[in-house]
Amino acid sequence: MRELLGLAGDKLAWIAIYAVAGILALYWVALGVTVWRLRRREREKKAYPPVSILVATHRPGEGKRFLEGLRTLRYAAPWEVVMVMDRLPPGARREIDEVGKRVAFPVQLVAVQETAPGWSPKKYALAKGLERVRYEWVVVLDADVEVSQTYLGSLMGEVAEGVDAVVGLGWLRGSGVAAWEAALIQIESVGRAAWGCAYMATGRGWAVRKGYLLTGLYLWRAVLSGDDDLTLQLVPQGRVRASGAETMSEAPAGWYTHLRRKQRHVQTGRHYGLGLIVSLGIGVIGYVGLWVLAAWQGEAWAAPLLVWGARSVAVRISRAPVGWWSWAWDPLVGVMQLGYPLLGLRRVRRW
Repeated sequence: MRELLGLAGDKLAWIAIYAVAGILALYWVALGVTVWRLRRREREKKAYPPVSILVATHRPGEGKRFLEGLRTLRYAAPWEVVMVMDRLPPGARREIDEVGKRVAFPVQLVAVQETAPGWSPKKYALAKGLERVRYEWVVVLDADVEVSQTYLGSLMGEVAEGVDAVVGLGWLRGSGVAAWEAALIQIESVGRAAWGCAYMATGRGWAVRKGYLLTGLYLWRAVLSGDDDLTLQLVPQGRVRASGAETMSEAPAGWYTHLRRKQRHVQTGRHYGLGLIVSLGIGVIGYVGLWVLAAWQGEAWAAPLLVWGARSVAVRISRAPVGWWSWAWDPLVGVMQLGYPLLGLRRVRRW
């Protein structure tokens, strides 16, 4: 009898393991297909809303490259750039001013000499820039991104009546762990937004109505990061759309830079709702748990490999700009994500 019970228990355990693996694999394949469809979708739109591109730069040379990179951008409605020069030296400000006078699109420059007490530096810079924007719709971009000629049209093509925010893709280009992890994060956040469960945007590219952005910046002004995802979470789910529009940035060079950036972002997570944290955490715990069980038992290796393959397929069909062998980082990414809460115990106070 005990032997029969043992066999039944083993069978149920195997069923449970492969059920978890199957659910996670289907989840990631579905996300990948969703992003693939977004990138292929072409919308015929008769009218686009005017747009203000808001960007804050605090590294010399970055703002100049950003403005020069927008020379080929085309959009079928009025648009402008509001660039906040955040604590830049005089030489860097003059350099940006010279480029701003040469480009063919309107550029407003805002100089910030110091951050006001009680504000995180980036949020204060964006808030000062927001005071100058002309239009209701604001596209928030990081100063290190590259965009295609059709970027604005693709992003703003999702705007319709009853829409207050649009989430786009913000890839990191590279072959390291940072680029692979960023690809997974973008696929999950944009895919879930397309499913009506938006929770995150990145400074590498999203659009929002001015009122929501202003509220988010003031509400979360003391939080170092989160000007994008915490603000997005203020927008009702039914008023958020997903887009296949993409921006490109170079992945951080080196582990220290990547972990330092991640440490800053993890601190934003403590302001997420419990339900959202649980829904995101279940996937990570389940994936890492499959690897742990396989290593502990010395069998059932097909379960974690199935999820690994599904995540790799999602990245490939989404055409993320990662190296062909970057899939090898995936198990490590899962372990790192499980340990990020510990990374966030030490507060980062500088942007």
